[in-house]
Amino acid sequence: MKTFKALSNIAVTTLLVSGSFFCNNLFAQDKPITNCALRNAPFSVSLPAYDIMTRPAARELTEQYYPGLFATLPAWLLSDTVPSLATILTLEQLIARMDPAKPGIDKLDAALKKLPVTTDDQTARCARFDAEPQLFTVGNEPVQVLVFQKINGYDHGRSVTAATEAFKRLAKDMGYGVTVTAHGGAFVASNLAQFDVVVWNNVSGDTLTLSQRKAFEDYMHNGGGFLGVHASGGDSVYYWDWYRDSLLGAQFIGHPMEPQFQTAELTTHINDGRVGASLPQTWSLKDEWYSFASEPQIDNVEYVLSIDESSYTPGNLAMGDTHPIAWKHCVRQGRAMYTAIGHREEVYANKENMQLLKDALQWTAGQGVAQCKE
Repeated sequence: MKTFKALSNIAVTTLLVSGSFFCNNLFAQDKPITNCALRNAPFSVSLPAYDIMTRPAARELTEQYYPGLFATLPAWLLSDTVPSLATILTLEQLIARMDPAKPGIDKLDAALKKLPVTTDDQTARCARFDAEPQLFTVGNEPVQVLVFQKINGYDHGRSVTAATEAFKRLAKDMGYGVTVTAHGGAFVASNLAQFDVVVWNNVSGDTLTLSQRKAFEDYMHNGGGFLGVHASGGDSVYYWDWYRDSLLGAQFIGHPMEPQFQTAELTTHINDGRVGASLPQTWSLKDEWYSFASEPQIDNVEYVLSIDESSYTPGNLAMGDTHPIAWKHCVRQGRAMYTAIGHREEVYANKENMQLLKDALQWTAGQGVAQCKE
């Protein structure tokens, strides 16, 4: 069993729930966070719309160029508290939803860049992050899984809960231990070292500070595991290049809305990790189907699943003959897999999808064949 000694000035409570560990700090952070990625960035149309609409001077300036912008869009899109979809759309993307021509966008961008970034602005930008260390005591199972589900962007609600319960069931069946957290403070080196794999459960929005990002990158490069589920690869913009380019390898561009949920045919691909090896060569599932700007642009990538675009209606989001839905690859010594399946809570009871997740969990935890060597 791996152990981690708590700092003397941090009070922590650990609760055992159905064979899984949840960790909660007893005290909230008492000083502002100062190392979030966009803290010092100038105002611009490339910032999250959230960081414009919640800052009075930037919002007023934007409304001078686009009167009624924030009044005409639906409330669910423009929530001024997290989670908010406005954290995963740039201001430019938001404007394009109202008027694709985006008249005056360059002039607005220039005007925004002249605004001073005040201390209050910096504090507000970092307020959706957390930095209190999350100190875990794990069980004595030989394999330990951390399920991370912090959400600043789009909240998948009951599907997040369904996925959590699914991973708890899988871990119990496989003899693995599970710890669940919604805190970025879990991402410190000494804590991550206890876990064989970190499952990103429908994580949406920027959720880690710069130091937390660095801890996770080091963890992956030195033999850790990542299993990303659905929304964890479904943001319209990322402000962490390593996560988008090296870990995921693809940029989400959208999903059909007419209808949003469709039954489609999936193809299982042979891969050296044998993820999905027992699945039918072709099988069908009803879910929300993501499209990406291109196929994953990463070395040694292996497709686990692809989708037949002729079996559903992707509209203007068609990717062509090859449309991957799940893939795996090595990140130096680390193991990474992403599956775009997971919007509907029902998919976490689907036999084939559960077998896929079981195989994925085994491989990313370092228990499968064909492991990664730098």
